[in-house]
Amino acid sequence: MNGHAPFDKELRQIIAADQRCSTVTPEDDQIWQLETSRGEPPGLAFQTTYGLRAYGIRVFPRFSIKKVPVTDPRSFFTKPGLNFTAPNFLELQYAPFSILDVNQKVWVPDSHTLTSQVTLSNTSSALVQVWMEWIVQLNPLLTGSPMTASQISVNTVLQGQSGALYPVFLLTGGPRGDLSAFPSLGIEVSLPPRSSRQFSWALATLDSTDFSFYAARKATAYSLDNEQIKIQMLQKGQSVGFDFFDPTINQRLEQSQQRVFQLLVPPFRGLQNPWYVTKRDPEHGNLPTESGSGYSADWGIQKMTDLWALSRILLPLRADLVKGMLQNLFDLQGADGTLYAQINWNGKVTNLGAAPLAASLAVDVFESTGDREWLAQNYAALVRATRLWSNPEFDQDEDGWPEWQHLLQTGLVENVSNDLKSKLEGLIKTAEWPSLAALLLNECRALKKIAGWVNDPSDLVWIDGQIAHLDQLLQECWDQKRGVYAFRDQAGHFSASGKTLHTFKQNGAAEIGIPLTQPTRLVIRARCKELEACAFECKVKGVTAHHEKTITSKAGDFYWEDDNGLAVSAETFSVVKTITVSGLKKGESLIVETPDHFVHSPDFMVPLWAGVPSDDQADALIKNGVRYLDAADHEPPFYLKVMWLEALCRADRKALASRYLKKWYLGLTEEEPKSDSQDIKQSMELLPGSALAQLVPVKTLLHLLGVDRITDEELILNGFNEFFSKVNVQYKKFKLDLEPGQARIENLNGESVLITEPGPHRIMLS
Repeated sequence: MNGHAPFDKELRQIIAADQRCSTVTPEDDQIWQLETSRGEPPGLAFQTTYGLRAYGIRVFPRFSIKKVPVTDPRSFFTKPGLNFTAPNFLELQYAPFSILDVNQKVWVPDSHTLTSQVTLSNTSSALVQVWMEWIVQLNPLLTGSPMTASQISVNTVLQGQSGALYPVFLLTGGPRGDLSAFPSLGIEVSLPPRSSRQFSWALATLDSTDFSFYAARKATAYSLDNEQIKIQMLQKGQSVGFDFFDPTINQRLEQSQQRVFQLLVPPFRGLQNPWYVTKRDPEHGNLPTESGSGYSADWGIQKMTDLWALSRILLPLRADLVKGMLQNLFDLQGADGTLYAQINWNGKVTNLGAAPLAASLAVDVFESTGDREWLAQNYAALVRATRLWSNPEFDQDEDGWPEWQHLLQTGLVENVSNDLKSKLEGLIKTAEWPSLAALLLNECRALKKIAGWVNDPSDLVWIDGQIAHLDQLLQECWDQKRGVYAFRDQAGHFSASGKTLHTFKQNGAAEIGIPLTQPTRLVIRARCKELEACAFECKVKGVTAHHEKTITSKAGDFYWEDDNGLAVSAETFSVVKTITVSGLKKGESLIVETPDHFVHSPDFMVPLWAGVPSDDQADALIKNGVRYLDAADHEPPFYLKVMWLEALCRADRKALASRYLKKWYLGLTEEEPKSDSQDIKQSMELLPGSALAQLVPVKTLLHLLGVDRITDEELILNGFNEFFSKVNVQYKKFKLDLEPGQARIENLNGESVLITEPGPHRIMLS
């Protein structure tokens, strides 16, 4: 963020080592947060928990003039503002007193070190005596000690311990460690009129006091002015500058592009290329050993749906990173061809197959990089991964419509209500999903493109057959009345609304007796707060395969998540006569029902994204989708939100896509406009520790602005910015002024061209 930006209440910002220009140690990655209004005493504090290996450590300044101390930024003469931000660098400006300005630059050169350069300036015409004190509060775990002043060689430092960590704080200028009751280092500074003095400090935390001291001493020798210039040049070359003439939107887009690089981590253990984490906060970064466990054992699990969504933030600027993360999946591909739904640095986390998105993502990478050799190298892996879905274990009735094995594969585990999640779990076991068929259809179309690019026709007959068959199956499950592709029963290939046969809140028997519309499996959902004490039993008597049969389901037969349990009958019932429940305790409940093929799942838009529906079907699906999304309590998962936006653009509904992008990512609604100050506060509260799902898909935004492609030397415009007021976009040598009805393109030499026809237009720099 460039330009002084003070905030009335608080300033919060994550700062961490950036794998592009810092040394990142994933197994011991110390992540810091700037915080101005929390902690005791309040201070302009950088703090972390070392990945939950300490209750916390804070470092913040206290300034005194004429024995009047101040630590709380809210009491400063000029409150702190950010002059510059980067993933691993901050520049702060503030004035604790009217006659004292402070410029503070903070940098994370590696995963174990935080260093700062502090410039004190006397703005008055008289001599000023300032006490500058840096307080370091460590609240260690049971094994450890708070920070205390000690002598190492000729240096007075602060040192402490929390478990196996030994933080050391060093301040230049010959400080003292006995200025106050706080653990601190301080120095008296004499500032002549209109003069400045500069100091440096560093806090390093390694596995011994000596190592920490040497790292801190090295860090205080860096010139942060030089480092800031390098980082500014790096950011300019790897981000898109947006000017929406609205500081809220500009700030959010800049922070989003910075945050994505905080979520990227260098190669580690089994991952030979950079990878991502969905969150990177002070509580993360402590990874387990090869055989042990740790606080962040689930940190860094790679999922195909996350990777696909991440590509919409990194493309087109860093296609190399997307290619590397996709290569990680290829490198860990199973012998049978499986690309695993979850992997991490130790290999696969599950045997489940990933959502089929790899081939379409490989197409996106190739279109950005032109790396035909990489594409040819991995084409066979993509074919094997797609063919695998045709095996009987994934397509039980061998009708060419495979089934999901687990809800994890769909990316729908989060962002759905417990009730919907339970219904979807039942459909995983009983239904064929339109989203899976559409993803596979899209993969086959991508494979056909790749086969042409790498000149390998050997699988084209199978690919064409799959495209035709999957398209036919999807057309068969189109529900014109509801405007959606309906789930289909795995065995009977029908679609029907679900029916609750009985709800039990106490023990008893229910006479049902009515025949079902189609022979169907039964779904039993239970709620039990104390799983160890659950001892209920459910007996269902009915007709299956023309024979009377009774099945029994006990608590141990259920799949449990928290206090919700699910069981699905192996048999298909044409008649349910009686249901008997025993062993239920007070507060427990049990529901017996048939699967609901008409439930509205958040992945309804996948066939639209894959280009399956006709124009009339697309209109009906979009109309139904808008009703669903506008009424839903939860937003869809990140990848599905982006798919919805892309699907709307492909269906020539960009105005609608723009509406959802503004609502989901820019905090803007046409119904409730907000003031700039409100938006800025919301942005600052949302973004500092934001997860992957909160970041703005830059690729999609550029498309809505009319930019289909932008590289170092090439620009492709296709349409105009019809949905925002004038927007300026800058990337490397290109500067674009995008308005409704026209676009002006200018290069660094001052040459420009005005485009008033819709396009597409291709502009090349000579």
